[in-house]
Amino acid sequence: MKIPTFVRRNQITTRLLKNGYVEAAKLAKEFQVSMETIRKDLIYLEESGVAHKIYGGAGLSLLDVEQKLDVRMENLTQKQQIARVALTLLDESKVIFLDAGTTCSEVAKVVNGRKPLDIITNSLLACETLDASHHNVLLTGGRKRDKNMSLVGNWCVQAISSVHADVCFLGTSGIMDRKGPTTHSYQELEAKQAMVRQSDRVYVLVDSSKFQGSGLHTVCDWNKIDGIITDSSLSTKNYAKYKKIVPIIMAQEDE
Repeated sequence: MKIPTFVRRNQITTRLLKNGYVEAAKLAKEFQVSMETIRKDLIYLEESGVAHKIYGGAGLSLLDVEQKLDVRMENLTQKQQIARVALTLLDESKVIFLDAGTTCSEVAKVVNGRKPLDIITNSLLACETLDASHHNVLLTGGRKRDKNMSLVGNWCVQAISSVHADVCFLGTSGIMDRKGPTTHSYQELEAKQAMVRQSDRVYVLVDSSKFQGSGLHTVCDWNKIDGIITDSSLSTKNYAKYKKIVPIIMAQEDE
């Protein structure tokens, strides 16, 4: 089965992060695509700030890799699908936590059309998007983390711990073969854990590419999570694997 472009590019990025270098010919053979396709992949990653092309392949860029990946991920359609599904799970909720990350920011874009809510977030991207004339928008304090445009630290955790939410929409760096959702950032870990503790229901927003990788830190066990919301591109294999562990709410192709 042909691997989607965004999955292939994410896997190439994983190899760059691990080894610092990838060889074009080996990538073409492994993914069973042409050298021209790999060349386009490497050009895309170079323009994204992730890689720099060198003879026969590419090396890991010295630029801020995490920020570039988060801000310029290709799978925007999948994230938009997830955001629309997330809204259907709010029911009569009045207070929500909205975590940092680009998928959570997509929720901020669509929630403005819903009835007024109390929305607590540590995401500067989400805060900028939310309509404060319609919703009661509460931005946590804390120290700015540029890589994910989030607020972190003791002030952030204290603010989250002082309130209670009906629903939390949690971002993640990936979930592959882990006991729960993960994050690359130790700085964001405490904020995510506080949101989980202070919420009646917790949904993890996981685009299908993030079933192929994971972050360094596990946020919590799957038994603390009420469901994974994902997009219509999730493979049948991954759906069957993870539905045994945690409920999966999957978008339809036309959503």
